Amino acid sequence: MKIGILGGTGRMGQGLARGYAAVGHEVFLGSRSPGRAADIASELAGGVSGGSLAEAAEFGELVVLAVPFGDAVSTVEPLRDALDGKIVVDITNPFGAVPPGQVAGIEHNCQAAPSARWVAAYKTTFWKTLDDAGGSDSQSLDVFVCSQDDEAKAVVMELITATGFRAIDCGGFENARTLDVMVPLMIELDGRLRADARSSWKFLG
Repeated sequence: MKIGILGGTGRMGQGLARGYAAVGHEVFLGSRSPGRAADIASELAGGVSGGSLAEAAEFGELVVLAVPFGDAVSTVEPLRDALDGKIVVDITNPFGAVPPGQVAGIEHNCQAAPSARWVAAYKTTFWKTLDDAGGSDSQSLDVFVCSQDDEAKAVVMELITATGFRAIDCGGFENARTLDVMVPLMIELDGRLRADARSSWKFLG
């Protein structure tokens, strides 16, 4: 599969690119600084290239939105035609920028490209865990996934599983509201327990 990453030069974008390329996908890092994206791509595993945000949106059959939450809408709006009908994986976290427990970040962002197929994922995934999905106790780390589109959600969950994580189906966007407010607590606990951004929420059931 061809995967475009908007904001691919960031830590999450690079980590996801490494994981996707390692299992055989073609990855394109998109950035507001195309030259930097191309340089970073050249340092990563084979199968990764880089350039502009528009090129990443055109390239990807699936597109990951990996920019800061505050930049999400302004990044997506100019690309809405290129994203038409494509799966967009929103990994952004609002950190209180939308009313906690009332509106999920993805519910806000999806209005910028309403014809795309939006899926929330990796919201409680620290970047340092992307290269070690097995975790410290050898249990696969969980990635919680929400979408209104069951087919798109299944594609994303399969991608997550292929890279060594355990994908957990969390239903629709209304449950992404809960994931959004889990993140600040996760960061606080990680810092208090000195886990060095390697902790993760785990569903036991």
